[in-house]
Amino acid sequence: MEKNAKKKIGIMGGTFDPPHFGHFAIAQTALESLGLHKVLFIPTGKIVYKDTVGEADGRHRFNMLKSVIDSNPDFELSDTELRRGGTSYTADTLMRLKEGDYKDAELYFLVGADSLDYMDKWYRPEAIFGLCTVAAAQRRGFSSAEINKKIKYLTERFGAEITRLSMPMIDVSSTMLRDMIGKGRSIRYLTDDSVIDYIKKHNLYGGG
Repeated sequence: MEKNAKKKIGIMGGTFDPPHFGHFAIAQTALESLGLHKVLFIPTGKIVYKDTVGEADGRHRFNMLKSVIDSNPDFELSDTELRRGGTSYTADTLMRLKEGDYKDAELYFLVGADSLDYMDKWYRPEAIFGLCTVAAAQRRGFSSAEINKKIKYLTERFGAEITRLSMPMIDVSSTMLRDMIGKGRSIRYLTDDSVIDYIKKHNLYGGG
């Protein structure tokens, strides 16, 4: 990296309820392929478009992430949205980052194709696209042609800068894990063992 080049910071937001290998794979792929300085994980407080049944408390979600992130020097964890409370908006969080410690950094917001598909419906999408480059990973249910069509639309409407992450598709979701736990099934090899231990210790998601 050139001496005077801006630091490139990846932003990984989400409920992480619970975190799984899909989250960490996207972050690691972005770190390496985009030449990021680090990836900052920001678990949400409450998000306006999602009402998760049986969701874990914010601090539990934070602690599950911490159990994994602490072992990776390229990952960092922030509780900024949890401390604020209330509804979390990506536009507001990115603005605070740019007004604070990351005012001189290039921000890369990491998402799956499922999130990219409705980002134009988010709160102040024009602000989001003005504050960061979006890096999108493919998810099941979205073809390359569909993703490219969405990228073209967002670019033309908002002047968005969007790059695609080339990586194996990991077909796992937090919803899937919660459902499996509720049915008494193992989620081993779908998330880190430390996350599984935490879920068991605190009896999360109705696993008993």
